[in-house]
Amino acid sequence: MTASIGAGAELTSEGVDLEKVAEGFYSPRDLTYIRPQKRWLTEYEAVICNTQPDLGQFEVGGWLAVRADGSGIHNPESTALSHPNWFEYRDPSAMWQRPYVKQLAQFERSIASAMSAAKANGALGDIAPDWLDLLAHHYEAFGSFEWGMFRAHAIVAREALADTLTMASIFSGHDRLRHQQDIALYSLNLHNQLASYEEGLGLATWLDDPVCQPARRLVERLMSLTDWCEIILMTNFVIEPLYTTLVGSEFFRRLAPLHGDIVTAVIEMTTETARARNRRMAQELMNLVSAESDRVGRSVPNERNREIVQGWANTWYPDAMAAAEAFLPLFDSASVSADFKRQALARVIADTREIFDTAGLKVPPG
Repeated sequence: MTASIGAGAELTSEGVDLEKVAEGFYSPRDLTYIRPQKRWLTEYEAVICNTQPDLGQFEVGGWLAVRADGSGIHNPESTALSHPNWFEYRDPSAMWQRPYVKQLAQFERSIASAMSAAKANGALGDIAPDWLDLLAHHYEAFGSFEWGMFRAHAIVAREALADTLTMASIFSGHDRLRHQQDIALYSLNLHNQLASYEEGLGLATWLDDPVCQPARRLVERLMSLTDWCEIILMTNFVIEPLYTTLVGSEFFRRLAPLHGDIVTAVIEMTTETARARNRRMAQELMNLVSAESDRVGRSVPNERNREIVQGWANTWYPDAMAAAEAFLPLFDSASVSADFKRQALARVIADTREIFDTAGLKVPPG
């Protein structure tokens, strides 16, 4: 029997405050069946861990749900890499739904504020006509690239072999979708505000312009993969450091303010934050498969894992370089010096080399 005491509180007949009991019961320390990475269980671990079934740990009666072909809902052979317990993985950013949504809200508020200010003070009318043409064709085309990256990450979210990896990959995929939507919304705003701007030209550019075709091949190849580890690692170690950074950061973010465009720079700065978070996530995955043993001492085939990842990098690096080099002529369209173009490419190559070094990989020749 309970009695209400107002202000949302409720007492049992023994005078126990049910709200306080509930708060205490669901504290992370009560979830003793989850083994924390460090001394104490974090809120991130309490929310995410053990939300995905696993026959190797706590499902002992076989799969309760199966695929249409009768196989289990998760397949250890969904990646060429091996680890005795994928559930040991932890996202270095400790990202789960609430902090992720909070971060995205901050990003979108900053973009909305820049857009509102540009409309109010007439700054959109100050954008150089040549830059508007680049936005209409190639920034929208960049949105198509990001849509393809989002689609590729759908297989990761489905096949990843641990709840923490699934959650991190869902956020990683959504980052690309958000970027594509921000580009599309900005293009629509430009169309509504400027009579000279035509929205919707990016798709034809993406499909037909020679500048975009190596990038199309790159993302379509990624979409054809079924190995979720390859998608994560090659996206964050090769594709984004070489191609996405050249296009998003070196071209659109750096050059937009020089042409009177403040909004594009803000959009790209938010995506840079997301890319850095996703790269840390991928590096932690590389650390997991490169370790000599798991937390209970079982051997990890780290040499074999490193050889497989190096083999992937050897085939992806030339394709990503081809996509980056095909984009370089657009720097000439933006009226920047040849030195700026060479320096931009040199920066992304140097950053990629550093990422490879951190991952314990060798940069392929050429």
